Amino acid sequence: MNRISHLCPFLLLLGCSPEKAQENLTEAPISTVAAENEQVVDSVSNTRIDGTATTTIPLDVKQQLPAELEVHLDRTHGLWQLPTLTTYDAQRVPSEEQGPYFVQADFNGDNKLDYAIQLMERDSAFVYVFLKAPAGDFQEHLLERHQLFDIEEKKRSIRYLTLAKKADKLLDGATRKKVTLPQDGLSVGAENYTATYVWENGKFRKYETGD
Repeated sequence: MNRISHLCPFLLLLGCSPEKAQENLTEAPISTVAAENEQVVDSVSNTRIDGTATTTIPLDVKQQLPAELEVHLDRTHGLWQLPTLTTYDAQRVPSEEQGPYFVQADFNGDNKLDYAIQLMERDSAFVYVFLKAPAGDFQEHLLERHQLFDIEEKKRSIRYLTLAKKADKLLDGATRKKVTLPQDGLSVGAENYTATYVWENGKFRKYETGD
């Protein structure tokens, strides 16, 4: 009987050998770390998704400006905004074409990508063209400035932009002659009126059609 009582502690020690104890210590933390890692991955994934969803990307993808243009506008036009158009004016431009907020093309024939955009600054709407400069910055050309109108309880612009494509023909309202565009230009439309700007002899020439 005494022999059995002396053996019991010895058997218990064998059941709790250092190797077994170490094994028990390592198994639980590994599963815990794995679970924590899964939570971290899920958290990172959700953060990225949430971050993308909460950026200022406009609902209309055609309003999303190229990054280099946004950087330039932030630096030179600190309080700029895209204008609010009426639903009718915003839908004047077919979905497969550029506009109505900005267009991009090589406007001056130097094989560099230029941008034209309508901005709302303070109480007015402005139409600018930004020509890519040799140094990589932009040369700014102000083409038009217009007042905003109170429509549907919002200040809105009644202008919209479209790309006037090279070789397109238009009727010059001043001369009543047809003109073939030598390169891509910018058209600024309104109700029954369009002004088309084409780069000629180092500046933008304006062709008006309509009332």
